[in-house]
Amino acid sequence: MDFPINGLDVRNYVKMDCEAEGINTLYDLYGVTNHFGSLNGGHYTANCRNPDGSWYNFNDSQVSGCGDKGLCASSAYLLFYRRREDPSSS
Repeated sequence: MDFPINGLDVRNYVKMDCEAEGINTLYDLYGVTNHFGSLNGGHYTANCRNPDGSWYNFNDSQVSGCGDKGLCASSAYLLFYRRREDPSSS
């Protein structure tokens, strides 16, 4: 599964003229919920980004650093994006 980690631009999917309103249309990923298993059961984990940009994997009582490699996996179930504050930031 392929999805952007940084710079998801939703400009083409909203009716409002966001540029004229000064509203940023760029979003950055900050969390992924993963599901492993079948429709009848399975296991969930999460990958989350700290404000300092570091990525961590949460798996039951274990937390470990993971970087952003492997986030775009077929196990991705829910994606959490945050809109960038400044329209000119990249």
